[in-house]
Amino acid sequence: MTITIDGGKSELRLLLRAAAGRQLGVGPGFSYQPHEDGVDRILAAVRGAAATISLPEQVAGVVAGLTGVPGEPAERRRLALALERQFGGPAVVVVVEDSILAHAGALGGPGVLLCVGTGTTVLAVDADGDHARLDGWGPHLGDRGSAHAIGLAGMRAATASYDRVGPATVLVDRLVAALGGVDLASLQRYYRDPAMISRTAAFAREVLDAAAGADPVAGRICAGAAADLADAAQAATDRLGLGGAARRVSFSGRLLTPGNPLHQALSAELEARGLPLVTPRAEPLDGGPALLSGAAPYARLLACQGGDA
Repeated sequence: MTITIDGGKSELRLLLRAAAGRQLGVGPGFSYQPHEDGVDRILAAVRGAAATISLPEQVAGVVAGLTGVPGEPAERRRLALALERQFGGPAVVVVVEDSILAHAGALGGPGVLLCVGTGTTVLAVDADGDHARLDGWGPHLGDRGSAHAIGLAGMRAATASYDRVGPATVLVDRLVAALGGVDLASLQRYYRDPAMISRTAAFAREVLDAAAGADPVAGRICAGAAADLADAAQAATDRLGLGGAARRVSFSGRLLTPGNPLHQALSAELEARGLPLVTPRAEPLDGGPALLSGAAPYARLLACQGGDA
């Protein structure tokens, strides 16, 4: 029996694989401020998801792929030891960034993964386990092509249209609804909201929906985000010198739903660069066995990341 954890800011999912079948536990995600104990926040989210299923006394291995995984080695080891205690002392505990888990699920081998959610992380892996990681800079320094980037661009386009210094767009009414108004009190509630980044990212859905309805402003925003993601995929491919079948790009995250405007624009951008966009073979939770078994090319990648406990 093994457990795979896929944890982010909005949701944490926990998959138990056993001979009798699979159980999926779901609970709230986690986020924390720099002065807070991130390990405790993560563990609380894991316990919340675990409480929704029937757990055995002991499992053979645990993989945790986490957004905001502790950057300090000591904190990552502390998290791994706490997970070991929580799940009955498994023989192997692997704690990694969520992009590695998603790569193993989507590709299961060489290629480039675009992990696109509130933020953006790009992970390229070759057949030998060498890797290149791009972006992941956060909303102020990077996250190009992310939900936050798209949502913010949509909000700014809406305010420009409202002020009549930018082209007309249906995003104006959508922004007013999202803010609850355009008066001073509504703006203050938005800027003072601790969840401002996630609220901004949520507006990306409005942009994609408007683009699907042929709003030209929303369409240009999606095209720009697709170009940013394709540029990152190209840079990662070139950095590793990926060739042949390894010149493939897949994706993780609900923003890139096949057939939506962002997916269509990204597919066209990548095709122009000779990089095929392939549908993920499985979701991130299904990447756990490859990481636990040390299958190529992930064994070397995990060794570089210090993911094994």
